[in-house]
Amino acid sequence: MTKTTKKTSPEEMQQKYMHFQMLQEQIEKIAEQATYLNQRNMDLENTNEALKELAKTKLETEILAPVAEGIFFRSSLKDNQKLIVSVGANTTVEKSISETLEMLSEQKNELTLKIMEAESVMQEMQQQAMKLYQEIEEHVQQA
Repeated sequence: MTKTTKKTSPEEMQQKYMHFQMLQEQIEKIAEQATYLNQRNMDLENTNEALKELAKTKLETEILAPVAEGIFFRSSLKDNQKLIVSVGANTTVEKSISETLEMLSEQKNELTLKIMEAESVMQEMQQQAMKLYQEIEEHVQQA
């Protein structure tokens, strides 16, 4: 089978180049989103580990409780089995550590699926961009 080379018009090349640039921008945005999701996943893992440690901590142990990022106050641990968990819309509920760990595990699984989906879409777009780049490069070399 022989490959036929079709002359590409400047307008078609312009469209291909614009499509290539658009793909590059989308790839960059998806990469940023994947980075954010990976960071969130690591935060969940850190929270998971902290809760496991909290469950092992003796009652009345002095702990540092966060007020805001990087700001803490000293406190005594009164309960190492029940947590107050935000469930959205300014609503909190009391949950056991095991219930909270299960909730975090579900969130982690959802994040992992989103990360895999983002990486799959990004890989597909990178392949499209590479194909367009090669077509543009061929055209430039023929010109």
